[in-house]
Amino acid sequence: MRRTITTGDRMHNHPAAYQPRSKLKRAFVLIGVPVLLLALAGAYAIYWRIVAQQLQAGVEYWAAEQRALGNEVAFRWDGISGFPFRFAATFREPAILWRTPRGDLGWKGATLDARMAPWNLRRIDIESKGQHAFSFHLAGDESEWRLTTTGLNAVIGFHASGAVKDTAAMLQQPVLTQPNGTVLTSVAATLALERPEVPPTDFKMELGRIRLDVHGMALPAGKRLLTEDPVDSLALDATIKGPISAAPVKDALTAWRDAGGVVELNSFAFAQGPLGLTGNATLALDPDLQPEGAGTITGTGLRDAIEILIRDGLIPPDRALAARATIKALEKPGPDGKPQVTVGLTLQHHTVSFGPVPLFVLQPIVWP
Repeated sequence: MRRTITTGDRMHNHPAAYQPRSKLKRAFVLIGVPVLLLALAGAYAIYWRIVAQQLQAGVEYWAAEQRALGNEVAFRWDGISGFPFRFAATFREPAILWRTPRGDLGWKGATLDARMAPWNLRRIDIESKGQHAFSFHLAGDESEWRLTTTGLNAVIGFHASGAVKDTAAMLQQPVLTQPNGTVLTSVAATLALERPEVPPTDFKMELGRIRLDVHGMALPAGKRLLTEDPVDSLALDATIKGPISAAPVKDALTAWRDAGGVVELNSFAFAQGPLGLTGNATLALDPDLQPEGAGTITGTGLRDAIEILIRDGLIPPDRALAARATIKALEKPGPDGKPQVTVGLTLQHHTVSFGPVPLFVLQPIVWP
């Protein structure tokens, strides 16, 4: 007698038909996924080791190359460490002396800790909590610039070719000593340099970009800007255009000027006492290799600043009336409601002029 299969039989037998396949899937997950993770971990470990070896060889090759060029490079280190999350190196007692046609650049510092992320090989982060001393000695001259700092943090970026793209250094309590013995001290300063991958061939192309940000800069005794008090903040962002050769400074600057080289001051800011200035400008060199240019500034506290300069005799009495009248005519409420003035600023024949009013004369630059 033929048996009739009912719906209940079908429902009862259906899961049993797929049970082996479900177990196979679970087995793959339980075994396959760990195996895959172990394979990926092994591949990453191999990648990390290869890169670490290349970095270590690169550091040693660079040091040997610099010594072969006549420069002095000294440091102690134990190679690359930091597996698995970073490439790390500690440089103890670092000291470098670069010899260039224009002079010698020296650096001696405390222990440096360098870090690089395995997923970003175009950036190095550097930290040091000790003292560092930099010096620059001009060729054929006994004068020397010196810079010391109690600590630094730096970031170095690279182009795809491996050439340095940008460098930013944050300095704690920097002290700058000029060749004439003048000393400038600050609470903190940041200096950043950017370089194109291809050097410029004409004045329309960038040679480099400089950014400077200084806080709490004390002026030397007897020196002043608006007053002799410390400068609250000083910042600039400038782009240098046009090629500069490795010739002596005067010859290089003359060739750069004659080729149309300029400095685009993208922005600058200055704050001291009641005065606050922001703006931009374009600068070049005149026939005597002295800076000249023009720009636009927006200033707050100008009325008080002008009165300080008049009181201290820095603006002659015959110009005081014109300076006051100019500010009064141009003052308008700013975004914060305080009076501000936007006007042209020029530098020509060593004289800084605020609109049509000459303000003060700069000392000429003596190039080595």
